[in-house]
Amino acid sequence: MNVLTATDLSADGAPLLRTGAGDDEEFLLASFASVEIHASTSDMDEDDDGEAQTLPHSGSNGTLFVTTSRAIWLGAALGARVGYAWEMSSMTLHAISRDPAAFPKPCLYCQISGQDVSEVRFVPADDKTLQEVFDAFSKSAEMNPDDDEEDDDGWICDEEEVADGARAAQLGAHFDSMLQVSPGLENGATEAGQFDDAEEDSLL
Repeated sequence: MNVLTATDLSADGAPLLRTGAGDDEEFLLASFASVEIHASTSDMDEDDDGEAQTLPHSGSNGTLFVTTSRAIWLGAALGARVGYAWEMSSMTLHAISRDPAAFPKPCLYCQISGQDVSEVRFVPADDKTLQEVFDAFSKSAEMNPDDDEEDDDGWICDEEEVADGARAAQLGAHFDSMLQVSPGLENGATEAGQFDDAEEDSLL
């Protein structure tokens, strides 16, 4: 995660995009106003109670920018901080979440690897734009594949795939509960000669 300051903004308050030749040049794919951010730091930054700490802007409204290589969120200045940026290649998963048991508001849930923030939720004021946010993230993610997972798109999950995964997990748990093991086998007990070959005479 990169913490952004005023020096990372253009005169009109938009994020400065990377310039360069070829793949190093960055372009804006989409922007979304009134997006709330909720982010917590990874386990390495837990407080004394063992709970993950939240970012200073967590719970604040701002503007989300999706570029060809990054997800950028800008909000009101808190000290020198004006926002945050994440490399799209570091996002191992992004999915639409509407389950109130997981989070009280519909949001785009993201998992991030190798950085000081492990989870981020982007919450648009109008949840009807969630699909547009998801599509923008998916387009950028496809442009920044993981070198080890170029043929695996399992880390891009739409809402139906998330629901299917939850149903599959429930079915697996149900089938596990139906399995019964013989008490003798469960305790590791076997009878003498149980697995010996049959006597040749008994087969005649």
